Amino acid sequence: MISTRKKAQRTPSRRGAGESLRTDILAAAAEMLGETGDVDAVSLRGVARRVGVTPTSIYLHFADREELHLAVKQLRFEEFAAVLQAAAEAAGDDPGARLRAMGHAYVGYGLANPGHYRVLFVSDLRHQAGEKLADSHAHRAILLITEEVGRYLGLPADAKETVMLALHLWSATHGMVALRLAQARYPHAAAARDPWPDAHEQIDNLADLLLPKRGA
Repeated sequence: MISTRKKAQRTPSRRGAGESLRTDILAAAAEMLGETGDVDAVSLRGVARRVGVTPTSIYLHFADREELHLAVKQLRFEEFAAVLQAAAEAAGDDPGARLRAMGHAYVGYGLANPGHYRVLFVSDLRHQAGEKLADSHAHRAILLITEEVGRYLGLPADAKETVMLALHLWSATHGMVALRLAQARYPHAAAARDPWPDAHEQIDNLADLLLPKRGA
């Protein structure tokens, strides 16, 4: 049965209220992208409707839909980076413990926020505006992982060994999240109802496999 209950609407800012209106527009677009995980499903007209302003008002703050989407993506990357940073700091000073904590935080964020995660790493916007995104600070989350890998190895963040290990860890962790969000089924799973092991158990196993023994 389809619910007919209307979603509570955000109280809009006064029309043309400068940064306050811009904040409302970003919040509405972020909310809609989080709900759908699909940049094509979020139009300027739809965002304007949710905020309670005319579509023309949005153009006072964003040149086009792509610019608005990129601004939302920037906010989400900053949020994602903050989650990883907080997890690392809570784990103490040991680089190995910090990397494991970041892995747990990574899958926790992705699985708890599927729409946001798809916008960050899966949506077509990444390909349409990859150059703009690369020039922004949006990749701070991945740089945090790379820097921590460098600390673990005792090498600079831009050393080949550091970059390769960081890419292995990121690729594997992203795959864990993306496959679960896609509801892919592992064909040899022992339990048909739950084809995946616990994500956090898998993160620990991944760390055991990929992180070289220090001093070895």
